[in-house]
Amino acid sequence: MEGPGTEDGLGLTDRDAGPDEERPLLTLDLDGVICAPVFGLNLGIGRRMIDPAAVPPEAAVPPRWLSAPWDHVRFDLRRPLPGARAALKRLSARRRLVVLTGRRSDPGPWLHRHGMTGLLDGVVFNEGASRSAHFKLRRSAELGAAEHIDDDGPTAQLLAELGTARVYLRDWPRNRGLPYSATVNRVDDLGALAALLGADGGPGDGERPSGAD
Repeated sequence: MEGPGTEDGLGLTDRDAGPDEERPLLTLDLDGVICAPVFGLNLGIGRRMIDPAAVPPEAAVPPRWLSAPWDHVRFDLRRPLPGARAALKRLSARRRLVVLTGRRSDPGPWLHRHGMTGLLDGVVFNEGASRSAHFKLRRSAELGAAEHIDDDGPTAQLLAELGTARVYLRDWPRNRGLPYSATVNRVDDLGALAALLGADGGPGDGERPSGAD
């Protein structure tokens, strides 16, 4: 957890203490990128693009006494997407990895239960008034992320327009057919991203523009 006065949760593993600043930082969305949606239906993906010039609206945040039990119901029994842990292991050899999620509760116990904590350099979740897309836009910049992967099309497009990181979009049927810029790079899954970034031993510069579908 970050210090007093901050609005975001940040949990760091002991990987953060090592002398590996030369590895670029990749931030990763959790749901739909690492964690599988219920019944494989990723209905949380938005279809309405975000106006980058508009004032960011605030989220309606319920009190924790109400939302915490519901978060356990929503998230605790979900499974990792196939191959997610193996892909994280491959990526961790070439990148520092920080989970950057719009969730409002700490996913650390879930990541630990599925053997992923030791592969990560940090976990950041949203405890403030910002909606998920603008939260990720701000925090990815503050963290100095070189790259970000998300499953939400409007979020990916907002980060591509206003952010500093190279943006990858994890393919789902629901995020297809939107007017993306050429700087949004679509990948099939984390394993495909690992191959693209050279985590399998290839050169991997990460440049494979996909643009609009």
